[in-house]
Amino acid sequence: MTSIPFTMKYGWIGLLVWLVSTTGVVGQKLTVMTYNIHHGFSQRGGTNLIQVGRLIRSTGADLVALQEVDSATASSLGKNQAAQLSYLTGLKAVFGKEANAEAGGYGVAILSKYPIIAQQLIPLPNPDLTEPRVLLCAYVELPNKKTVRFCTTRLDDRSEVGRGVQAATISALLEPSIQPVIWAGDLNAHPDQKAVEPLLGRWYDAGRNSDAITFPDLGSRTDYILTQPGGALKLFSYRVIEETNTSYHYPVVATYQLK
Repeated sequence: MTSIPFTMKYGWIGLLVWLVSTTGVVGQKLTVMTYNIHHGFSQRGGTNLIQVGRLIRSTGADLVALQEVDSATASSLGKNQAAQLSYLTGLKAVFGKEANAEAGGYGVAILSKYPIIAQQLIPLPNPDLTEPRVLLCAYVELPNKKTVRFCTTRLDDRSEVGRGVQAATISALLEPSIQPVIWAGDLNAHPDQKAVEPLLGRWYDAGRNSDAITFPDLGSRTDYILTQPGGALKLFSYRVIEETNTSYHYPVVATYQLK
């Protein structure tokens, strides 16, 4: 029996739909997570990196921003927590040290399903001389060969002036980026607080229409996933996972499509 050519049977529209479904030419889907892991300690005070790893895997996240991550400290038993989570999740990892502690250090980290082709660690201003803060960025190459700039930070939790200066510095650093930008982290401020309110006027906040809190101790939303408004990333979904045992923050997950 002679087969009917695809284009004759389904037409050019059918061919286009088939190409999209098999090649993904419309855009790359990205699931992003941010999570303050509290140095790998649960609310009960026990070590819980295995549970953190399970939680990350359960979301199917492609890119993960982590805060309060230890490396070679006494509390982490001399282990690099970013490397441990890389092993537990199968994701690639980079770590950015904020400060020295217990013969090691603590800071932020990024996990990625896709290759990290470059990274940056940028110290942030600390006008009130509290704890040091950094911005960690990874340039991630996606399967469609496009690159996204994925960054994480944890803003000053002691000084509102420090938070505001750090937020403004990050915004000025990332706004001119030629790559699509996603930056996520613990900004230590509710959306209507002075330190971050101007920032949220310049960046698209994935949780802007959500009433969900992310920091139950204060009943506040302090954890954010931000992108350029009107940019190449279209938000599909946003959720907060109310997981009360693993850390003192809730993980936040957003899914985008890269145009």
